[in-house]
Amino acid sequence: MLDRKVKVRRIQDLGARNVLLTLASPEQGRLAQPGQFAMLKCAAGLHDNPLLRRPFSIFDVDTDPRTGRPRGLDLLVKEVGSGSRLLAGLKQGQEVYVLGPQGRPFEISAAATSRISLACLVAGGVGIAALYLLARRLLEAGVRPVLFYGGRAENDLVLRDRFERLGIETAYCTEDGSFGERGLVTSALDRFLNTSMRAGVRIFACGPWAMMKAAHGLAVRFKVPCDVSLEARMGCSLGACMGCVVRAFDSAGDEQYLRVCLEGPVMNSRQVDWDTLPL
Repeated sequence: MLDRKVKVRRIQDLGARNVLLTLASPEQGRLAQPGQFAMLKCAAGLHDNPLLRRPFSIFDVDTDPRTGRPRGLDLLVKEVGSGSRLLAGLKQGQEVYVLGPQGRPFEISAAATSRISLACLVAGGVGIAALYLLARRLLEAGVRPVLFYGGRAENDLVLRDRFERLGIETAYCTEDGSFGERGLVTSALDRFLNTSMRAGVRIFACGPWAMMKAAHGLAVRFKVPCDVSLEARMGCSLGACMGCVVRAFDSAGDEQYLRVCLEGPVMNSRQVDWDTLPL
């Protein structure tokens, strides 16, 4: 984990108050793993508001097109408050403090991927940010990813073209029917699992709590493993403030509280108490 003041290389407007922020930080790019996040300082001054940094999933590692060497991070930022509004308003060449990469990543070691033949990537809205780097690394490991991407409307399905360029199978769902199938993305996942061989299948999900809870329910029903990348409000992101805990269960079924910043954000869905919303 590194704390660096880095320059903005590029900022791309994706519409619907979403931007893709590309930061010049080769050291952090080399360390980044799928599912990890970075904490960004939103305000320039020490005494400016908001004081606390904001967490953002690492969408991708920005690489030099000639050498393939990491040169920074791509982060998806959605304007939802004063902090993210300041970040979305950054210009090329401006600097920002970045702490990361942080958190427990998706398990994609050689031993883990040898047990996976098909990966169902389930995203809701900006939850897509946690899954692109994962899709790339799974392809490199010889695992077939299938993307299930849902949102309220078409403009919520940002960055889907990046996945299409990978040549992977995709299924899109919108609640208003403006793009893809009308309905919830977990309905498409349900049908897929119901008609597919499930040996070697694993679910990876990130998005709204209700969507991940539904994905977990399908994983239990179809007896397949499921990893979720949890989203939480974070104060320190270092495990000290206990502001990002979720209620969970250990292997013996005893209650425990896990910190999303340290024990997560990636967790086995069967650990999480889905009936208790996080703080």
